[in-house]
Amino acid sequence: MQAEDCYRQVAEEIESGKQDRASWAWALAESGGDAEKTKALYIRRRVAAVMAAAQPAAVPPDSELQRLRGELRRQLALQQKPSFYAVLGVPADSSDAAVAEAIGLITAGGAPLDPETRYAVETLGDAAARERFDRRLLDQLRNRTAPVAFTLPAQQSATGTFAGGGLKIVAGVALVLGLAYLGLGYSRDMSERELRLKEAELRREEVHRKAEIASRVVENQKAVIEASTAAQERAAEAREQAQLEARMRDDKYRIDQAYRQEQQLALTEQRRQQAEQSRLQSESRRRDAEAAAAARTFRQQAIQDAISRGNYNEAQRLRNLPY
Repeated sequence: MQAEDCYRQVAEEIESGKQDRASWAWALAESGGDAEKTKALYIRRRVAAVMAAAQPAAVPPDSELQRLRGELRRQLALQQKPSFYAVLGVPADSSDAAVAEAIGLITAGGAPLDPETRYAVETLGDAAARERFDRRLLDQLRNRTAPVAFTLPAQQSATGTFAGGGLKIVAGVALVLGLAYLGLGYSRDMSERELRLKEAELRREEVHRKAEIASRVVENQKAVIEASTAAQERAAEAREQAQLEARMRDDKYRIDQAYRQEQQLALTEQRRQQAEQSRLQSESRRRDAEAAAAARTFRQQAIQDAISRGNYNEAQRLRNLPY
């Protein structure tokens, strides 16, 4: 599968909302909740996983290539030679899936890679390129471990004194060969012991690395759960705050309505009282006017009676009375 196809597949996953849950949770935890950064990290990690899944099937454990890689691992441990596998942090006989996983962990952060790491990723990330690299590296390691050659003394001429020094030469050669045999046996034992120690150390490192990865996954999952819980708590607090504000608005509206109604009733009562007071004042003025009119009529009648009786002084007194 080409890289463009992998990116297209991941883009379709995001558009359809069918993201890989584990990769999405990891990206969310790494981005700190930033949506754009989460999407970028998810694309990078998911594309690496899709490309790794599209690689050819893993090499069977009993295949010639797997045996070659096992020998390569032993030679690297024995000669203590650096390689691209050390750059990725995996043994030389790791499966393609393990190599792809290591590459995904290295490239997941998005940081720029140094030239050596980038070349290691490009070489070991492709199955065919990795096989060529393994075979070439093993040939180089084997050529560097050629058996030790011993130089024997030059033979004397047939007419020389071989009889006199021949026994010494043979004894010396036998001694040298014996020491060489013992040295090779000791060296082989030491090499095998060192190889076993190296393999045990590599296994411990691999177990430690897997434990670290598992711990990191657990921490990421815990961070995702904590972030989700915090988001839910914030959402609940926001809902409660919104409900409280809505109740406060309703209470304020009811109080304002009651106050306006009371004001309206008070104004209506005030107007009624003013109207009643105006009516009473009008009634009082009317009665006063009627009383004044009656008094004037009565006085005028009294004046006429006094004049008819010839009592002009009484008539004058009545005229001088106030209304």
